[in-house]
Amino acid sequence: MRHHIITLLLTATAALAFQSCGKKDQGEETERIFLSEMRSVNKLTLAGMEISKMASIGDPRLRDATNPRQAANAMIAKLKIGDRKAAYSYSTYLRAYIDMSRLGEDDVKADAGNKTIHITLPPVQTEFVGRDIAIREEHYRVTGLRSQIDPQERATLKENMNTALKREVEGNPDFKAALVATAKNRAASYFEQMAASNGYTAIVSFTD
Repeated sequence: MRHHIITLLLTATAALAFQSCGKKDQGEETERIFLSEMRSVNKLTLAGMEISKMASIGDPRLRDATNPRQAANAMIAKLKIGDRKAAYSYSTYLRAYIDMSRLGEDDVKADAGNKTIHITLPPVQTEFVGRDIAIREEHYRVTGLRSQIDPQERATLKENMNTALKREVEGNPDFKAALVATAKNRAASYFEQMAASNGYTAIVSFTD
């Protein structure tokens, strides 16, 4: 009888050990699959933002003149009949992304027993991804003897607007903060759904 009881205990212990080993292997396999799929994305773009600015062109002003010719043009403009005013808008674009190639093996940990997976993502990064090719004309009024707005004036205005936009974005952390917050929410939702489709509950965090 005692021999029978010992045999049963040994059998039960072996079964538990096998089950534990099986779940551990299953968790490691899950980690391997998730890591492979996540790294294959390489650069995961999650959010974008368009930032616009408006500026106008009018008569040349004497106070803005940097040479005698500009000063003379400003004085002559004051004597001309009519109106000269144009308004233009211009946009630059910012996006948020995660460099998934930075994901390490310790950043994905699966628990097959509890069906949970902990994912620690690299920090969200932002970058400028382009600007409008041309400025958009919002208003144009040139009457009387006033000269038309020429291409050089528009080109100069465009470069000034682009410089001002980038300076404002770099100087105001709210732009990037809003974009990063949106990107984090989307990343968490994306990987939670990915885990759920594989029968797991994801717990997502970021290294920053």
